[in-house]
Amino acid sequence: MTDEALKTVRNGFKTRVNALFQAEANKPLQRAEKRPPLKPGRGNYVRHYSFSICEFAARCFYLNEQIAEANAALVENAQHYLDHPKDINDRDSFHWHIEVVFGLIERYGTNGSVTPGLLTPETEAKTLEPAWLYAKSHSKRADAEIENSQTWHVWESENHHVQIFTTNWHFAKLAKDRPEYQNAIYDDGGTITEHYDAWTAYIKAYCTERAKKGLFIEMQNDGYNGILLKGLYNVYDFAEDPILKTQVHQLLDLYWAYWAQEQIDGVVGGGRTRIYQGGGSLASGGRHIQLLAYLYFGLCEPFKLTSPIISAALSDYQPPDVVTDLALDPLGRGIYEIHQRPLGLVKTGFYGPPDYRMRTDYGGIHRYTYCTPEFIIGTPLLEARPMNEWAMISSQNRWHGIIFKGHHNARIVPECQSDGDRVTFNQQWSAQHKGTLICQKLKTSTKSLAMRVWFSEAGLSTPQTIENWTFVASNGAYAAVCPVLGNTTWQPETSPSGQWMVLENEWSPVILEAALKSEYTDFETFQQTILNNPIDLSNNTLNYTSTYGNTFTFYTDQTQSPKIDKQTINYAPPQAFDSPFLQADWNSGQVTIQKDTRKQILDFNITY
Repeated sequence: MTDEALKTVRNGFKTRVNALFQAEANKPLQRAEKRPPLKPGRGNYVRHYSFSICEFAARCFYLNEQIAEANAALVENAQHYLDHPKDINDRDSFHWHIEVVFGLIERYGTNGSVTPGLLTPETEAKTLEPAWLYAKSHSKRADAEIENSQTWHVWESENHHVQIFTTNWHFAKLAKDRPEYQNAIYDDGGTITEHYDAWTAYIKAYCTERAKKGLFIEMQNDGYNGILLKGLYNVYDFAEDPILKTQVHQLLDLYWAYWAQEQIDGVVGGGRTRIYQGGGSLASGGRHIQLLAYLYFGLCEPFKLTSPIISAALSDYQPPDVVTDLALDPLGRGIYEIHQRPLGLVKTGFYGPPDYRMRTDYGGIHRYTYCTPEFIIGTPLLEARPMNEWAMISSQNRWHGIIFKGHHNARIVPECQSDGDRVTFNQQWSAQHKGTLICQKLKTSTKSLAMRVWFSEAGLSTPQTIENWTFVASNGAYAAVCPVLGNTTWQPETSPSGQWMVLENEWSPVILEAALKSEYTDFETFQQTILNNPIDLSNNTLNYTSTYGNTFTFYTDQTQSPKIDKQTINYAPPQAFDSPFLQADWNSGQVTIQKDTRKQILDFNITY
């Protein structure tokens, strides 16, 4: 893309943000319902109530309208928590919205950077009262320890962990210069300044460690990654420490480069985790990152500005030109492979909430993706390990499959049916090279029932079965699926529209093949090529030669890791990120983003 074209996209950010706020102009506050506790003994579930308050207040201050009502709404929200202190400590309510309140204070409060005084001193003081009660008990200097944990002791879940420490940092930042908190003492005996300094150092280290060790555990999750990032936008905008500001800026650049190289029209592909069954796994799923993709790049469709996106929408941050070029030029990206080495394994006994302790010597996952301008196919390659060796935030609802250009819901997804709800753990393992993926239900899976494969109605032709293979076509690609053992039945799905291929044999491996239409004369030629691929399953070993000419040796008894072209899959590649566009050696902390002549080097090795 030309510099002028990139400038147009960049300048359009504020226009797109403004349009979302203007779409709600002059509307009165519509409070979301206060819901009862999610479980006995917990606080009320009032996240969405607080979201509705924050969305209203942010819009009012941004548009400079209904200012008295906006102040009253924020006071009302704060008073709710003061009247219901258990709700402050509930993991699913308070820290989900408070970063918006902090950002409004920074921009519109007494010392606001945008329009000082719109948010009154009385409102400012009231909103900090429940925030202090939260921080007083939740902020612990011991949790900000760096040397032993390397920031990989994760509390509750990955996105909760970041919400907790960014809340603690930002409260301390706001409170340290306010007279009423000068002598305040936290439950751990520390002062405001001591906690502020501890969390400042911690966030610097956190950014470095994610660059060194393959970014996030909750891989490419459109919903939870947006929740994780929201408080970090505030850190970037309001950090007083220039090193802290630089570290967070670089982490945001890294995230958006990682996302940009692995999406078509704003829909991300590749191996993912915590993608809940039902519409989330079968359709385009989480909306937070997709809405940001609209704001930054003009991709996807606009929809209502929701609370988790407000901090990003108001932020000064925008992705650099090299990332924007990467996001908007799928043809220019061409055909390429992505390798990533994220963490997933835990120290013994620390696989579930509230205390995950990640292994940092060996993460156990080699995330592999094959990208073309017409389809993206990817999987988290991993060993057949017991569930309790993986962090549950890594093993929960892992996703792999194919997405196709042409419709945001066009995809093929192998998935184990869940046992009674939307959640499975450690459900499948796989082998993949280029457009060929083989997967199987794991014997160590939990809450997993039938093995099945989703075919979307959107963007794909009607499935056609020849022998053991089922074929479909998109606008620019062909795909084929083969359950190696047993018969199948078909079950329709209405939300979203499509069909399930349900395997009679839940332990059968499944072969997926995808290829560009341009590589074949016609659909029949692709079909015949696939049908000629040799498949042999004997002695618990599947031997298969793919359309790309690679030989797969897949051990269906799960006693050995798969081999591709006689080489056992390497689950600890030497690079944290490896693609034509994103490069970083494992544990180096130095990342290169590059496309054509544009290049940016991120150096996270700053003393903290």
